[in-house]
This record gives sequence, structure tokens and C-alpha cells, in this order.
Amino acid sequence: MRTLVSKPFAEGLVYAEFAGLSTESKPTTGIVTGSLYRAVDTGKVYAFAEGDTPAWYDQDPVPES
Repeated sequence: MRTLVSKPFAEGLVYAEFAGLSTESKPTTGIVTGSLYRAVDTGKVYAFAEGDTPAWYDQDPVPES
């Protein structure tokens, strides 16, 4: 995984953009909501959300049946 963009935000956090394989662990600390991760092997893009349970969300999810 590589960090492509890292911009200071507030309170020691950064807005970041990452690129790597879909199987790699994505960071969940030190980044703000809206940070992005591009999985280069699948083309999927994930956006990060802070909160009680920080998580990455697929930005083009397959609709549930």
C-alpha cells in the first residue's frame, strides 16, 4: 500500500488517499472521514468513515437482492 496524498486536517488527523491491493489492510486511525483507498487489482474505490466503528465503504457496492 502506498500513501498518495496526505494533507493535515485537524487534531492530528490527515485527509489521505491510498492505493494498494484489495487484500491489504487499510488504515483506520489518524485519518478523517472521506479519505480514499483505491484497490488497484479490482478497481474498487473505498471511502473511510470515522465514528464508533471506523470502517471503509465500497463506493460502488453491488445492490442487495
